[in-house]
Amino acid sequence: MERPVVMNRYLYLLFLLSLAILSPPADAGPKVTWRQLLATPTHERSGFLQTPESFARVVPPRAMPAKGLPFFTEKLEQVYQTFDSPPTTHYFFTTVYYTPHQGGFLAERGFDTSQRWLGGKPYGYDFYQATRMEGFSRLKDTTYLPYLNYQGKRYAKILGDHGNELIDRESVAVHRGNSLLGYHSRLWILDPLIYNQFGAIRFKIADTGGGLWKSQIDLYWGEDDPMGPGPGIWRPASCDTSTRWVVPTLIFR
Repeated sequence: MERPVVMNRYLYLLFLLSLAILSPPADAGPKVTWRQLLATPTHERSGFLQTPESFARVVPPRAMPAKGLPFFTEKLEQVYQTFDSPPTTHYFFTTVYYTPHQGGFLAERGFDTSQRWLGGKPYGYDFYQATRMEGFSRLKDTTYLPYLNYQGKRYAKILGDHGNELIDRESVAVHRGNSLLGYHSRLWILDPLIYNQFGAIRFKIADTGGGLWKSQIDLYWGEDDPMGPGPGIWRPASCDTSTRWVVPTLIFR
């Protein structure tokens, strides 16, 4: 009958010992509130991410500038120095469109060259599809109006929907019903990958269309061969950027 009593005393002693270990000493010092912690001044850090060069050493390679370009962080600083109060940041997804070269759609590269008629003349099927999607293409025969539009008409230059000429790596297209993005609005697209590829963060709305989403900005790359057959006909060969999904953008009218 004495064994349970001994066991209970043993457990009680363990309980008291645990209280002694877990309880703070009486002279632990004053308690500090979270507000006091937030108000505590911190020492200024030096040498860590203080310059664009030091930042670039730890960011992903895609954020590193192409040869001859300033660091993306420098461009951001210039943008925010432009305004006393920067415009509101909006978020879009971006895509890339271009003017495909007819000469790049070769059967030996795997393109479908079966005939399809456009504007009363036959063209290879993949070239026809790319012209219809991108809006304009460049013909191999440049002796007379070298550019072909999606309706089969020929032009001397690549035009936006207001008769203006598109500018490589500066012009963008947006949905014509987007109330945020007025025609000729200036955009600062703050994405390091787009900056590194296009060499710019400032763009201008020069084209609109009903085939785009209202949350979409379509960046004009310029003239190029297609990247390849299949889905590659929608992408320029020399551009590594395709779709970027959450892109911060400043709008300046």
